Amino acid sequence: MSFRILLIDDSALSRRIVRDIAEELPGVSVIGEAVNGREGLEMMESLKPDLAILDVEMPVLDGIRVLEERRARRLETPVLMLSVLTREGADTTFRALELGALDFVPKPSAHMGFMVDQLQALLKQKISELIASRQTATVSIVEKRPIGPERRLQDFDLVLIGSSTGGPQCLHRIFRRLPAGFPLPICVVQHMPPVFTAAFASRLSSVSGVDVFEAEPGRELHAGQAVVARGGMHLAVKKNGKTLIVDLDESPPIHAHRPSIDFTVRSAQKALGGRILGIIMTGMGRDGVDGLRDLHTAGGHVLAQDEATSIIFGMNRRAIEEGVVDRVLSDSGIADYLLELR
Repeated sequence: MSFRILLIDDSALSRRIVRDIAEELPGVSVIGEAVNGREGLEMMESLKPDLAILDVEMPVLDGIRVLEERRARRLETPVLMLSVLTREGADTTFRALELGALDFVPKPSAHMGFMVDQLQALLKQKISELIASRQTATVSIVEKRPIGPERRLQDFDLVLIGSSTGGPQCLHRIFRRLPAGFPLPICVVQHMPPVFTAAFASRLSSVSGVDVFEAEPGRELHAGQAVVARGGMHLAVKKNGKTLIVDLDESPPIHAHRPSIDFTVRSAQKALGGRILGIIMTGMGRDGVDGLRDLHTAGGHVLAQDEATSIIFGMNRRAIEEGVVDRVLSDSGIADYLLELR
């Protein structure tokens, strides 16, 4: 099965690097290259690629305008953004995700040096995820497990959410519904580069009643607050007396991820036992599955995002298939569940 990619980027160097990386994957071909957003839109409409890889800053029509026009024309081509790894680039990237981009990778440049290897691995991973999700799209959804025992607010001391590809969009929809005074602390482990997690925390905080911050060593975590794992570092949850604190850990990546969902679940379980509501959301791979199995065995409660609202039905699918999930809910259903805790 072939997988056809359209490149939309005014930089010839960037297009060459991305093309060379993408075409190393079996069955992947670059079927067109556009040097500005207007040309890219027309090629998206005429060529109907399986994926468009889109730069943000371009002449004639920039990446954000392309996404706005794509939405207006109701084009269904999935879009992967090329992002500059700066705070300003992060803000623009999150706007792109809100407009329907699936995910992002760092934009290639002549000064990347050793980062080219990292880009190569990441871009191949993202494309492989999309190919895998397309191949499994026709497989019938995993049957929802019977609803586990009813749980109450008093059963939990922490909400722990893990997500990857597609996570920022889904988390945005959940957090904008959470009120000030939400009765539990929340940990979020989202697979994301270092510069982006501070911007992501700030963006979630701006739409939510919950105070959201990026993880800092030794910071206390209280009800009505949420901590986002810092990119490039594992997030540890510990207890100081009755107070939860968060810490950073530079242990090796787990399942190629740092931060890793498994790492945080296990540290939180060590501190709190089974008094955790674990939530596994959209993303490829199996990060989080093993930790949530241990949590489930210890008496914790586990929710999984459903296939219909997942960009990539991967980590959550694995968790469901391996029997560690109590309930399968849409992203709005997860928000409902949190709001209905009494």
